[in-house]
Amino acid sequence: MKSTIDATQIWMLSPELAVILLSFLVLGLDLVTRRKNVVWVTALVGLLIPVALVFSLAFNTFGPHPSSAFYGMLVVDNYAIFFELLFLLIGFSVILVSYQYVEKYLRATPGEYYSIILMSLAGMMLMGSTGELITIYISLELTSIPLYILAGLSRVDARSAEASVKYVLLGAMSSAILLYGMSMIYGATGTTDLLEIAKATSTALQSGNLLLMVGEVFIFAGFGFKVSAVPFHMWAPDIYEGSPTPSTLFFSVGSKAAGFAALLRVFVFGGLVALNSSYLWVMVAVVAALTMIVGNVGALLQTNIKRMMAYSSIGQAGYLLMGFAALIIHSTPAGNQAMLAFLLVYIVTNIGAFTGIIALADATGRENIRDFDGFGRRSPWIAAGLALCMLALAGMPPMAGFLSKLVIFWSAWGQGGGMEALVILGLIMSAISIVYYANIVWRMYVIEPAKREDIQTPVSVGLTMTIAVVGVLAMTLVFGQVLAQAGVSANSLFSGFVH
Repeated sequence: MKSTIDATQIWMLSPELAVILLSFLVLGLDLVTRRKNVVWVTALVGLLIPVALVFSLAFNTFGPHPSSAFYGMLVVDNYAIFFELLFLLIGFSVILVSYQYVEKYLRATPGEYYSIILMSLAGMMLMGSTGELITIYISLELTSIPLYILAGLSRVDARSAEASVKYVLLGAMSSAILLYGMSMIYGATGTTDLLEIAKATSTALQSGNLLLMVGEVFIFAGFGFKVSAVPFHMWAPDIYEGSPTPSTLFFSVGSKAAGFAALLRVFVFGGLVALNSSYLWVMVAVVAALTMIVGNVGALLQTNIKRMMAYSSIGQAGYLLMGFAALIIHSTPAGNQAMLAFLLVYIVTNIGAFTGIIALADATGRENIRDFDGFGRRSPWIAAGLALCMLALAGMPPMAGFLSKLVIFWSAWGQGGGMEALVILGLIMSAISIVYYANIVWRMYVIEPAKREDIQTPVSVGLTMTIAVVGVLAMTLVFGQVLAQAGVSANSLFSGFVH
């Protein structure tokens, strides 16, 4: 660890700095030009700079262990690079698909909207790259505060204002819980540096330490809100429904990925999973089971497509937590690897699903499930892409969604401690999810619409769907390579803590 800040450390932080500077540039450009497409193109093209910077870090040889900067607060390893690229993909897709919707339905200026997304994106990138608790908390707030604003940007819709207020109140509660848990970890170890925490838990502390137990529980609860795990899921359905649809897409993929990125960084890089705490495994397993049940059963009962996708997102979080429970039992990269592969597939697939929802909402202003009747004839390409993504989310073989679920289930099977029962429950819930995902496909191609109207799809929406479809098909064909890269990232995370 270096004691002074130099150009190398600035370079290690350069992707996040580039995104923040782009946010200010987009906001300033919106003030001096009336051509809103210039602002949009600047935001899109500008993201290529942080992408190039991340690749410059990826191709640099850091050695077998993570490199740190700024006194250990910033960590650059394969895990950080994996999530930085993932977040940049999310930001690019959300901005690309938002252009027509923002112009038509939001009174906010485009520069304001894109700038808020970019600022939150910088916070997400930091959440996967920080190696110190207070820095993680600051990154979380940098991520969350712009999301609260995005939820309320539709100023003509009372539901949007309600969603924003609910998000702020529940987000503040979760932040307080998380910070309290971090204070307990500090009290038990005397440090907020994750590597030092790992050393303390491996040499001096036992899993029965009360402060450590309380800290682990509260940190898990704080991040549980971000990933919409039961019983911290109550915000998701109302906020998904009330927020502008592109903002909902950003919540569903960005917030969840950031929450899991930070959760794994704290528990794995910080060495907390090495304690093999039986109470922590039981808590995570119970939460995973409840999350799968509530998410999938709740989605069956919805009539609004965004509420259905909210409950779907909750159910998907349950599968990811199953991998986390498997990770806790044996502290090996297998569960972590499965989680990263699942998360990548879920994000690309969900981008495609929400692109179809945005296409319908942009053209008609409607977002109920019955509004998809006959969608296959009104917008053939978007409907085909939406159908593919819905079936992938359901885990239909042989698509990448099926393969990623299979890896999650396999990582948990045979681990003992009742994990087999959790896997069987996951299989049952996956079967239930086919009903509400397939219902959308059935309505698009079988049910005749009450009113026949062709849907004109903007080029940006069609391009986003094309990216998602190509991504899903490519990951299906080369899933072995996807899993291998996830394994590289998982191993780098484990190399950080001392047994």
